[in-house]
Amino acid sequence: MNYFYFFFFLSLSLLVWFKPLMFYISEKVQDAKNLNVLGGITFLTGISLVIFFTLYENWAERLWTLVTVILGCLLCIRGLVVIFYLRSVKKILSLYLNHYYKFTFPISLSLMFLSFFIVSTDYIGEQKDISNCKSDDSISVVCGLSNPEDIVITPDQNYFLMSEFGGISPYQETKSGGFALLRIADNKKISPKITFERNTWGDSLCRNSSNKTFGPHGIDLMERKDGRFQLAVVNHYPGESIEMFELVLSADDAQWELVWRGCIDVPDQYYFNDIALKDDGGFFASHMYSRDITMEEWLITSLFKSNSGHIVEWSDGFFKKVESSEGSGPNGISLDRSSNMLFISYNQGDQLVKFDLSINEKINTYFVQSPDNIFLTGNSAWFTSLDFQPNDAGNCIEREACSLPFSIYEIDKNSFKLKNEYSFSKTVFGLPTIAIPMSDKIYMGSFHSDRLGYFIKK
Repeated sequence: MNYFYFFFFLSLSLLVWFKPLMFYISEKVQDAKNLNVLGGITFLTGISLVIFFTLYENWAERLWTLVTVILGCLLCIRGLVVIFYLRSVKKILSLYLNHYYKFTFPISLSLMFLSFFIVSTDYIGEQKDISNCKSDDSISVVCGLSNPEDIVITPDQNYFLMSEFGGISPYQETKSGGFALLRIADNKKISPKITFERNTWGDSLCRNSSNKTFGPHGIDLMERKDGRFQLAVVNHYPGESIEMFELVLSADDAQWELVWRGCIDVPDQYYFNDIALKDDGGFFASHMYSRDITMEEWLITSLFKSNSGHIVEWSDGFFKKVESSEGSGPNGISLDRSSNMLFISYNQGDQLVKFDLSINEKINTYFVQSPDNIFLTGNSAWFTSLDFQPNDAGNCIEREACSLPFSIYEIDKNSFKLKNEYSFSKTVFGLPTIAIPMSDKIYMGSFHSDRLGYFIKK
């Protein structure tokens, strides 16, 4: 609805400059003896909008519902004025036409400002203070983590392996992050041991260091044809690279560890978000936008849903663009290897897409606000939604965690029909990036949080 109002008010701001139309409407009003029918219809339309939209729970916390109610009230007033004060209306119209440009300029400017304000703002309610990491009735939290942006499940199904995100431009300065294991049985956090071996899974030109720090973002885990488990990581710190690890059990089979097996330097033309491994050791990665993008440029891209990136394939030692994969803010990707389908979330374009790699074509699309990482399981695709606009975040980036509204979706990965939707507001978790179902729980990671969240699946 925000985009409906954006185009509605923007169209009105341009329409008022069409002088012949304004004079035609005025002439019809001046010639009318009464406008009781029109006034009655206008009043009934207005009162219907007010009654229907105030039934929404917390309607005053969403800008589009608040605007709808205000418009309803204005329509009610307009209807009554047209019925009982038509003579005054005719005098005002004459005054308007006699000073057409003096009135039209501020009216048009106000409507244009309103259109852009509405499209950049959605949630206007209170943000709950969640500085204390504590569960509530809706969501349970696991504390002591640092931006658990992406999550995979270890082969024994006993642990989550998480990338602890260090940030990307243009939101914040890129910093180092790390990796963390979470034992699902008791929610215990463990820092995995990392050892370094020869570069055998990457590009020979990419060099490692035994004291290397990482800034991990999107990750993917796959069992290779040789039975070993390969973890691919989009890395932002200290430079842009793809890092390859082997996930192994320690000598006593007591703990999962990471063995560095290689890296690939990312060319300057790409700024990757997520990664999906192929059976042959290659991979797909989502190129979001240019590395030097400003916050203003990012906001314009989000507003107009313009193409800013695409999917890239790394094969035989080279990067190449996947044709027809362009979109606004490519973000999370997940490869269904059995069907050769790549699931792509276009974060700034507000859509989840199923992409057929055999014909390089988008064959299914699901509208959702700001989707992020995608988790495939069985016949379902799970993903998250940020139910707010950029202006709503306030000083969120300066806090440890934010309680902005969000939703979790489960759709059928073949038909793209909705299976389940879970929406939250004013709870102890926020800014989710991934949703993973485990037994009767849904676990959630976040790109800006000191905790992991989970809730009971209904």
